[in-house]
Amino acid sequence: MPKRIVFFFIAFVALASLAYYGFSRWQDSQQKVDLWTLVPETAAFVVETNNHSDLKKHLEETDLWESFSVLPVAQRFQENMAMLDSVAPGNQRLERFLDKKHILTSVHVLGKTDVEFVYYIPVVSVGEHRFLRTLSENIIKDPLFKEEIREYQGMLLTDVTNTQLGNSFTYFSFHNNIILSASPVLVEEIVRRINRGKLNSIAADYKKVNYLSQEDVYANVFVNYRALPDLFGLFLQEDLMPQVRYLSSFCRNAMLELKLDQNKVFLNGFSNPETLEGSFQTQLRPSKPRPLDIKQLLPTRTAILMHFGVREVARLRDGKAPNDAYSPTIDSLARSYSQEIALAYMESYNMNTSPDKMVIARMESSGKTGTRFQALAEQVSKAQNEKIYTEKYGNYTLQLLDLEELPARLFGSLFAGFEQSYVLQIDNYMVFSPDIASLRALIDDINAGEVWGRSVAQKAFLEETLHEGNFSLYLNTVNAWYILNRYLQEENREDLLQNSSLIRRFNQVSVQFARAENQYYTSVLFRRQERHADGVQGGYEEEFTIPFASRLISPPYPIQNAIDRSREVVVQDSMLVLHNITSTGTRGWTDSVQAQVIGGLQQVELGSEKRLRYVFATGTRIHAIDHLGRDLEHFPFNVSDTLRLQRLAVFDFEKNRDYRFLVDDALGNLYMFDTRGNAIPGWQPRRMDYRLAATPQHVRVGGRDVILVLLENGYVYALNAKGETYPGFPFSLRVPITSEGVIRAGADLRRSVVTVVSRYGEVVEFNLQGQVKAREQLPRPSKSAMFDLVPDAGGRSYIIVRQDQGKVAAFDQDLKELFEKRYVTSAPKIVQYFNFGGGNQVYGITENGPQKTYLYGPDARLIGGRSLESNQPVSIHYNEVGNNYSVFKVFRNELQKLSFKLPD
Repeated sequence: MPKRIVFFFIAFVALASLAYYGFSRWQDSQQKVDLWTLVPETAAFVVETNNHSDLKKHLEETDLWESFSVLPVAQRFQENMAMLDSVAPGNQRLERFLDKKHILTSVHVLGKTDVEFVYYIPVVSVGEHRFLRTLSENIIKDPLFKEEIREYQGMLLTDVTNTQLGNSFTYFSFHNNIILSASPVLVEEIVRRINRGKLNSIAADYKKVNYLSQEDVYANVFVNYRALPDLFGLFLQEDLMPQVRYLSSFCRNAMLELKLDQNKVFLNGFSNPETLEGSFQTQLRPSKPRPLDIKQLLPTRTAILMHFGVREVARLRDGKAPNDAYSPTIDSLARSYSQEIALAYMESYNMNTSPDKMVIARMESSGKTGTRFQALAEQVSKAQNEKIYTEKYGNYTLQLLDLEELPARLFGSLFAGFEQSYVLQIDNYMVFSPDIASLRALIDDINAGEVWGRSVAQKAFLEETLHEGNFSLYLNTVNAWYILNRYLQEENREDLLQNSSLIRRFNQVSVQFARAENQYYTSVLFRRQERHADGVQGGYEEEFTIPFASRLISPPYPIQNAIDRSREVVVQDSMLVLHNITSTGTRGWTDSVQAQVIGGLQQVELGSEKRLRYVFATGTRIHAIDHLGRDLEHFPFNVSDTLRLQRLAVFDFEKNRDYRFLVDDALGNLYMFDTRGNAIPGWQPRRMDYRLAATPQHVRVGGRDVILVLLENGYVYALNAKGETYPGFPFSLRVPITSEGVIRAGADLRRSVVTVVSRYGEVVEFNLQGQVKAREQLPRPSKSAMFDLVPDAGGRSYIIVRQDQGKVAAFDQDLKELFEKRYVTSAPKIVQYFNFGGGNQVYGITENGPQKTYLYGPDARLIGGRSLESNQPVSIHYNEVGNNYSVFKVFRNELQKLSFKLPD
């Protein structure tokens, strides 16, 4: 009897223990877990979604999905999903299983080399458990997959390998949730996090925030700003990372709502300020957000802009500047700037050249700041025993302050990289640049209205951004394309090129922070520039055709209307009459010049009315006419009845409309005149001993006027305004040339570089002291291959063209081949290059024999799928409002205007 009692007691204890264990496991499985508490604190981003079918459907309707779906990472994910879906049980496919779930996706940086994702998926019903169990069994049976189960710190981890694609993922179950990742390291980290207990949510600051309850919101996006530098460090070169780390310390975290539109991605919400000592936020401590008033000074070619809206600009200073004799004056000057300051990088055209940059700071009082600036300039001048250098450019004065890293000393180390500073005061702003040429270009852009404040596309973009902010970053991915290439790590450059379609398509990006009580309202916008319906997509649309009584013998010379600056053209017929045609196709003025125009028409502001006038040369004369075709006073004037002029160059040395006209003859003699026809001493003639290869070019460097003259025999001259040769010149390139060079002006003659290409394809760079800096030979397939440098109309970028037995190849500024085309004849072709900035490029190639012009877009595809009948070079301009192009061409006795639109 006692033995039976003991037996029953033991059995009861065993059954009770099993029941308790089963109940505990059931209770644990029923216990709900906040998925946010499982996310490791190293996550850079966490995305929460709850309606995947609607999200996917909306994405597929947008341009974003079209671009994103071709990326390798998206294609691999879709392939994996398709294979898993193929082994899913019954008709409850994966997509149905995942729909309507609150799923988290966290993004992590592993080992400073890789980005990995973790997915957190709840399993909410018996049916879903059954689905997953059957799916797991089917995976085991399918030869495409290999499954292994292992134990790690009390958790069963399952590793699944796709034997066909070669990739794998790891997952485990925790309280009716599946945690899955391609990285077993991250899965194991989450297991360790669970075992440590006391799970805290990475988004605890936003526990009561849920944007998913709002209409048209597709995700909650958590941002961990403290982890962003590690993410950026995977792609950017190390020398940029100190600035990235500093800027990332403006806030510590954020919760943003994700919205999608046809051509936009919005992220809006709030960020918590970073409170760590030495952070950017504790340094800046901004209060009231400020508007972007500086937009009237920002060129449309701006690639990257950092804008700071802060009452006291001096708060940006980080105490890293040296303490020397200039410090008290610099401290006083720094305190005189307020409201806003910006650091802008301009579009560049190759990855081997540093982009032009400018600092634009608002003055509290132009008089006070100007006085303090002049006090610093005089102090530096006295210490260096040098006279203060100033230069007049139009109505503005440019001044050199030869003090290293002046902007960094004034505004903090974010503004470093200025070997010296050229300074320009415009209205209530002071602009700093390390290169005087950048400031001249800025003035030209402002005068031409090519600034953000007057750009239709840019104004439309700014309307959708925050109108006031404390810290804003603006990026135009097309303008910044070569900058991104330049500063990416070498191993990531290929990925950038592969994803170029997506990156360049959504070209307008903004990230903004505006103070709102104890947080920052945060707005992130990825926007595709609006496309209007003007023009025919991928084809030509005729706007007008104008017949003339006589054959046309000139290309359509592009001009601007002297009154309203609209785009017009001038053509010359075989009776030697010039005809003006307006933008609407009406006939304007005519002028019989009784000789053929050489070179082309140039527009300058002549006379007391300061209106645009037209200047050109014929065989023996220099002409200038007004907007009605009437000769101006003193024009035309004869150079010589015995000469045959080849080219006309017009220089305005002081930008004060005191023009000089420089012409050359067939023997290489140069003649210069003023606007009254008076000969300039030293130029009557200035003998070059050989024919010129191209029109002479002028550049001002350090207050010196330099006229660059290239001869066909390869000799290079650099002359001053009196025709005298600069030291180091002439020198010989030892190879013939037949095209002009491109000048990149620097702070002095030594740092000003000229690029030329020889007829045989040798690219030579030399400075204006006559020192050759580099030589590089382009591929030359045969001895008949000849090369020319072809600049765009603005002279800011160029291509190099190789012609060889009917084939034309083009190379970019990094000497990489853009395209090669074959044509009907082997005769030399007329090659044109139009670069309107922002990726708006057109290449034109004209064959004189067949009288055909072929136009190609930036992808080197033939526009409209056909050639144009044309016996002269064409004229093209870009219409920003309609995002289309107008082309003027001549054929026999007809002038025609067409419009076209480049395919996306």
